Amino acid sequence: MARKHLKILALVLAAMMLLSACGGSSGAETPAPADSGAKPAESSQSTQASQPAAPAAPAASGPKHLNAAIYWTAATIDPAVDYDGWTSCRAGITETLVWVNENLELKPLLADSWEQPDPSTWVMHIRDGVTFHNGNAVDAAACKASLERTMEINSRAVTTAKIESIEADGQNLTIHTSEPFGAFLFCLSEPLYSIIDVNDPADPATNPVGTGPFKCLSFKAEELIELEAYKDYWNGASPIDTVSLYVISDDSTRAVALQAGQIDMGQRIGAADIETLKNDSDYAVYEASGTRLQVLALNHTNQFLSDVNVRKALACCINYDAMVAITGGLYAVAGAPYPASAPYGYDQLDRQHYDLEAAKKCLADAGFADSDGNGYLEKNGKELAFTLGYADKSLATALEAVQSMAKAVGIKLTLQPVDTEPDLNEDNFEIFAKNWQSLSTGDPQWMLDNMYKTGGVSNAAQYSNATVDALCDELTGAFEFADRQRITIAAEEQILTDCVHVYLFSKNNFVMANNKVSGVTVFPIDYYFLTNTIDING
Repeated sequence: MARKHLKILALVLAAMMLLSACGGSSGAETPAPADSGAKPAESSQSTQASQPAAPAAPAASGPKHLNAAIYWTAATIDPAVDYDGWTSCRAGITETLVWVNENLELKPLLADSWEQPDPSTWVMHIRDGVTFHNGNAVDAAACKASLERTMEINSRAVTTAKIESIEADGQNLTIHTSEPFGAFLFCLSEPLYSIIDVNDPADPATNPVGTGPFKCLSFKAEELIELEAYKDYWNGASPIDTVSLYVISDDSTRAVALQAGQIDMGQRIGAADIETLKNDSDYAVYEASGTRLQVLALNHTNQFLSDVNVRKALACCINYDAMVAITGGLYAVAGAPYPASAPYGYDQLDRQHYDLEAAKKCLADAGFADSDGNGYLEKNGKELAFTLGYADKSLATALEAVQSMAKAVGIKLTLQPVDTEPDLNEDNFEIFAKNWQSLSTGDPQWMLDNMYKTGGVSNAAQYSNATVDALCDELTGAFEFADRQRITIAAEEQILTDCVHVYLFSKNNFVMANNKVSGVTVFPIDYYFLTNTIDING
């Protein structure tokens, strides 16, 4: 751990030296204009703000440069590789055919309209006048080549959107799916399906030639992406000329870099820094309800967790409001498979909630008792005990609280930290804390199919319920939002009845900035960050 912090500090020091040296429906709607930026969180900024200590700003008439920071990059920024497109999208380099806005609504992007001549065919019109960063025109053939390249490289691109074949004719892109699939358009919003010029000689691993407001000048994994505004951007050029996008993985180090004047804005914020920055007129904290959930994944093959009464006791023994308070404002209460920000029945569901007496009754009904008086329950001579694994060390205090709450009803939890998220699985732990993106495309089907359907690739619980399976199948063929909403809520009701997992809280998304920065929008899905609306003034 010490080595990790030393590496982070070294990165910030290097950044300081560098800066010192350098001084859904179809339609034609476009993404949000500059005046639709997110509002700062309450008390985050004064109208009489003074300028923070920072490197000397360029003259008003000179080039504008933004220093920003994100928390992660992979080894590449090729959108076809793994989830690396999330970085190219955050950096404003690449765009998809459609996008999901700040209200979780599907909107046109590179495709400005579409129609569905039959349940398995979509004809999308590619927006006229769009060019790649090399000046080449974006037409249906270019989109087809980009999507087919992605499908060759990444099997997820085939299975997620169920694409069978693609045809191109002028500006009309025709995509055939392997079956009628109501989530298809939402799937295309995932950065995996970003459109790049596959004929450009630049290596997409380090310089994908996209269509976004910023083009890549250089990329160094886990350190820095240098960008410049694309002046011919189809939706209006950024008022900023260049951007240095640093990678600072540690939340507190990122906040220190902001306060030291080394960055102007950063994605995500640590709990310890929220109130500090909100109460300082030199800074603004922007936030939005996010779609990431912190879940206690339960392995249903375990002897005791196979009993729904034990799972319900775990869900009922947790004081969710207290848990959110412990996190210092980073989270909101969950208690359901989708967060309150999603339009999927949050307020009408019988969500998981704190009920100590109900937890005790569930365990008594399951046949557990404290026969030896040590404060923990047993059954058939075996103690009611589980190991709880977690990778995110910032959760330690919250999980210690869960441990204490579970003890109050006689459940023994042993906390075991691990190095990385992949180390957390049903083979190693009875219970493990996982960070799940519940709406990675703004649509609920991805999570239902992968995490709750029998045999789903991420079904960590090894859960199987015929009703949920049937609802997933029904959702596949539903195209109207009202139908998809109804089916999703029905699936949630069954999942909560079975208490598949414990839904602790949903994570809020934050952007912090100094008061020179304006035009910031924070999105529920966190793969949007740099946009053409952001401006900086000295």
